[in-house]
Amino acid sequence: MPSKILMGYIPELMENILNNLNNEFRSLYSCALVNRYWCKISIPILWQDPFSFQRNPLFISKYFSSFDEDEKIILKEYGINVEFSKTLFEYAKFLKVLNLARLESKVVAWINLKLFNSLYYNASIYRIINLLFKLFIESGAVLHRLGLYSSRFLELKPEIVYSLGQNEQFFSQLQYLSLDVITDFNIQNLATLLSVLAKNATKISALELEEFYSGYAPRFFNALFHAIINIIKSQEQLRMFSIIGEEFPREFHGIISALESQKNSLQEVIIERCDYSAEFEVLKSCKNLGTLRIRYCDTELMKLLDYNIVTLEVADCPLDAQIIALNLEKFGIVLQRLKFESVDDEIWEESLLLEALKSFCPNITHLDITNIGFSTQNVESIGMLG
Repeated sequence: MPSKILMGYIPELMENILNNLNNEFRSLYSCALVNRYWCKISIPILWQDPFSFQRNPLFISKYFSSFDEDEKIILKEYGINVEFSKTLFEYAKFLKVLNLARLESKVVAWINLKLFNSLYYNASIYRIINLLFKLFIESGAVLHRLGLYSSRFLELKPEIVYSLGQNEQFFSQLQYLSLDVITDFNIQNLATLLSVLAKNATKISALELEEFYSGYAPRFFNALFHAIINIIKSQEQLRMFSIIGEEFPREFHGIISALESQKNSLQEVIIERCDYSAEFEVLKSCKNLGTLRIRYCDTELMKLLDYNIVTLEVADCPLDAQIIALNLEKFGIVLQRLKFESVDDEIWEESLLLEALKSFCPNITHLDITNIGFSTQNVESIGMLG
């Protein structure tokens, strides 16, 4: 049997084994050197998330051989003279994970190694990033994860928008989308890209919004907010939603309200650095919402707690034991995992909280209370829970 595996008679098994090494660059590289069959399986895994590995940026040159002649001429015009040798694989089509900040970082590192003419420095970054993005779209790649961060060099020119329209598979299997709402990305570019996503990406299960700020000028950001709302509403089953605020926003322009469309599928919500807004009340209609994580927020957000919460995390928020106790009485019987964490080492009416835990939370299997000072008597009470 071992010889049959090595000879490739059980391809599905071999592929499953090597897929478990997807974060082990050196191990996968070693596997690719075993024989031709192992190489055929290992290389696509190695190149599905190439920009996350801590590796020499010179690997970017391998993509250049897939550029057409006009694109190669463009590179030479900007002082990028590399050898466009034919490669064994079309590496671009293996891409599954794309984080634009990491892409930019690798391109900058490549240029620092290869380009010595500062006259073309920024222009070269711009050209390479845009040519690579277009190549990924047209190569037949199918993304599973996309991070839109710090993309000031990416410009959605008409030919790229056209390519996205012609290659709908590029976003068709997207499962994870992370978006930096305060970004160097041109707002109109970002809104355009998100509009394409809303049409072609309907299988997103996890959506993360970072650096969200409520003081945007509506005339500039309405299109962006509308695109985000459309993405939320167009998903078949959004299971996780996360929002991280910038300067504690309390206005969300209908984005949180749009979660009403996902009330049957939403299972986890993370709210960080946000103030309470009436929009958050929509979460009470999400009856499958079992995990709620509230971090660096005001006490009012505790109003969101409902009967089905199985996992609750409250970190670095004002911990009012009376409010918490009332919530525990309401839904404590289903609560299994509870975490309280504070940086100011203070909780009001600690005995009330512990009494509520003992009385209303008989099914807790995991209790994590961090950086909160209790009296000796109450520490003993904690030990008696469960």
